[in-house]
Amino acid sequence: MLFKTDLYICERTYPIDERQRDILSYLYLPLIGQRAYSVYHFLYEESKRMTHFHHYCGLSRLTSYLNISLDQLENACKMLEGIGLLRTFRQSEEKTIYLYVVQHPLSLNKFLHNQVLVQALRHTLGEEQLNITIHYFKSSHENRNDYEDISSRFTDVYSVDLSNARALSFKDVDEESYEEFHVEYDLSLFYESLRDYGIPHKKIAAHEDLIKQLAIIYSLDALTLASVVRESYHNQEIDTRLLREKAKNVYKMNSFSTLKEIYRTQPDQFKMNSHSHSALDQHLLYLETISPYELLKRKQGGGKPVLHDLSIAETLMVELGLNPGVVNVLIELVMGINNNKLPRSYCETIGASWARRRIHTVKQAYEQAMRIRKGKQEEEEEKKEEITNEEVISDPLDNDDLVAMLQKVKGI
Repeated sequence: MLFKTDLYICERTYPIDERQRDILSYLYLPLIGQRAYSVYHFLYEESKRMTHFHHYCGLSRLTSYLNISLDQLENACKMLEGIGLLRTFRQSEEKTIYLYVVQHPLSLNKFLHNQVLVQALRHTLGEEQLNITIHYFKSSHENRNDYEDISSRFTDVYSVDLSNARALSFKDVDEESYEEFHVEYDLSLFYESLRDYGIPHKKIAAHEDLIKQLAIIYSLDALTLASVVRESYHNQEIDTRLLREKAKNVYKMNSFSTLKEIYRTQPDQFKMNSHSHSALDQHLLYLETISPYELLKRKQGGGKPVLHDLSIAETLMVELGLNPGVVNVLIELVMGINNNKLPRSYCETIGASWARRRIHTVKQAYEQAMRIRKGKQEEEEEKKEEITNEEVISDPLDNDDLVAMLQKVKGI
């Protein structure tokens, strides 16, 4: 027996899509009736709300919203439970709490193969209406024999460039140039190049989709692609993990040649006119006369900088229009406060801010960097103070605890 003071909370198995809503409306509704149908939908909406706001509510909420009595609510829930649309759990301790778990309806195929449900629905609707209802779920398709498939393929529409912040770019295709695009990656030269290596065709065909995808993503020509596949063939099988790694490494090696701006230095019109010999001015002058590539190389200990760092610097200069000297200041700032790491999103956030502020000189960039560094230091000091305050606020020792501690220290 239910009481208005009892509490409830709702959950669901997983979201219901439009087809399942149709199944509920056309197949379940005639069997369970409007009241149980309304209870089901309201409990489902409650489960969505309670997913983000876990809060117990009184059963009076359900009776008020649905304008039904507790007995009617109980009967509706039993009908839903019996037909598999609801599971109910009860916890009886200080207060009685009901957990309503809303179940998804059966699929169309499972419902129509359930003789109990179908016969009950036939009895309720009649043979004619049942056939009309079932026909509603049948899809009607146009005869495609006289049609030509002109849908665009992935490679027709998109180009892939992993060196850009947006890896996928939309191709500007006009009617004259459309025919120049290949429908998919042509593997004929690729297969011919592999003929002398004794790799069975069926071994390659098993991974053909992956091979095509890697060729498109990393812009590999047929000969390079064949070499990558050959180097990934071990123990009579293609090692897909190794295949991905080698394709990525080839792309990295080729991508260095596309970087141009990172080798430039600060333009003359934005250089300092100061002849001061202070340590600060000397360092700013150093950042003006060195390229971002050379700065990253020195940060790397003289070794070749990684492509990740170089591409960030290139993006800051090409897409945000920052001068080389300004980028150098940004690199030193971010590495200094991020344990010698260059997080792309953080660099681009600062870079975008500086671009909006029209920061062109190393001096201007240095002043902005000092403001950011000062803000970081203040945040760290506040965190330290909070930790210190928490330690001070800890419960003081009473006299008995203090005596016991002193005896322990003295070895008594």
